[in-house]
Amino acid sequence: MRFQSLFCKATLAAVLLPCFALVTSAQQPSQPQTLVTLSAPIRATLYPEVMCVHCIVPEWDRSYLLHWEFDKDPALVTMYDRNGKKVLDKRVMPKDAANVSLIAVGATHAGGILAAGGGTMTDGSSQRFIAKTDPAGRAVHSVHTGRFTARHVCEAPDGTVWALGFDLDIHDSPDADKNVLRHYSFEKGLLGTYASLDSISKFPDSYLAISNLGRSYLRCGKDRVSVYVGPPAQYIEVDASTEKLTRWNVDVSSVVGSKTHGFAVTDEGRIFVAFANDPDPNGERKHGLYELKATPSSPIASPTAVDGTVTVFDSYKTVPDGTFLRLWGADGNLLVVSRKGDDWGLSWAEVLAASMAPE
Repeated sequence: MRFQSLFCKATLAAVLLPCFALVTSAQQPSQPQTLVTLSAPIRATLYPEVMCVHCIVPEWDRSYLLHWEFDKDPALVTMYDRNGKKVLDKRVMPKDAANVSLIAVGATHAGGILAAGGGTMTDGSSQRFIAKTDPAGRAVHSVHTGRFTARHVCEAPDGTVWALGFDLDIHDSPDADKNVLRHYSFEKGLLGTYASLDSISKFPDSYLAISNLGRSYLRCGKDRVSVYVGPPAQYIEVDASTEKLTRWNVDVSSVVGSKTHGFAVTDEGRIFVAFANDPDPNGERKHGLYELKATPSSPIASPTAVDGTVTVFDSYKTVPDGTFLRLWGADGNLLVVSRKGDDWGLSWAEVLAASMAPE
C-alpha cells in the first residue's frame, strides 16, 4: 500500500495545491498578443462528492468523471456523467483476480469503465492487467500486460486499448522493452509498442515523467492517439490507421512555467495544455491555458496563450473569481476546466478566435 500512498500524495500535490493557493490579483503579465480567448462558461456541474480537499483527484474521459476509491477499496471506481449523476460504482478486476489495486482509469465508448492495475490472481501469481466493464459495470474483458505497468489508458474507436506506462525492469534488464506507449487488443493481446523512453529523455529517472500522473497524459481520438510528456515537453501522435509515430518538441520559452495542469484534444483535433510555475520566493505563482500548434512541416510545436487565462497570483491573498485553475480534458469540441468560483465543480467553455469573442 506504500505505492498507493505515494501516488495519492504526488497526485494531490501536483494538482490540488495550486488550486487552493490563496492569491490577490489576477494581473496579466506581459506577453505576445494572443489570438484566441476562452468563452464564459457554457454549462457547469458540481461534483461535491469527489472534488474536495481530501479526495483522490479524479480523471475526466469521454464525458465522464471517474474516481477510484483508494480510501474505501483499491479496486472500486465511481463514475459520474456530465450532469453530476453517479452512473456506476463498481469494482473493476479481471475474472481470474483475487485481489487488485488500480492505478489508472478511463471511460469506454459504450459508457463502461476502463482500468489498469496489478494484483494477485486466483492461481497465486502476480499480474498487471487492463480490464473493462460494460455500461452496467460487469467485467467483460481483460488482458495481462506482463511487467508493463500502465499509468494511463484510453479506448480507441475500434475497441482496442492504448496504454502509457513503463516496464518495471526497464533499468535492470537489457532485454526489457523500453517503449512507453503500447497498443492492446483484448482478443489478441499486445499489438505494438512505440516511443522509446530514451528518445523522450536521457536522464536516469526519466520514467518518473511517465509514472507521475501530473506530468504525462494520454488521449485516444477518432484518428490518432495523443501523448504529452512534460518535462521534457514532448508532444507525440500516433496515426490510428498507419500507426506512424510523429513527435514534436514543445517550445516552452514563452509559457508561464514547465509544470502541466492538464491536457486536452478536441474532436476537431485542437490541442491544449495548461502550464504553471512553481511559486517564487515572494509567493508569486503563474499559470495559464495554451493552444498547441503542431504541424508536419516543423519538429517544434508552438504554444499560443488563450487570452484571459494567463495570470499572476500572490500566493498569500485571495484568488479572484474567474481565475483559470485547471484543464481537465475535452468534451467534444468544448474544454472542461476549473476556474475560481466553480466551487467543487467543472465548467465547459469554448476557445474562440479573439475577433469572435463577445465584447
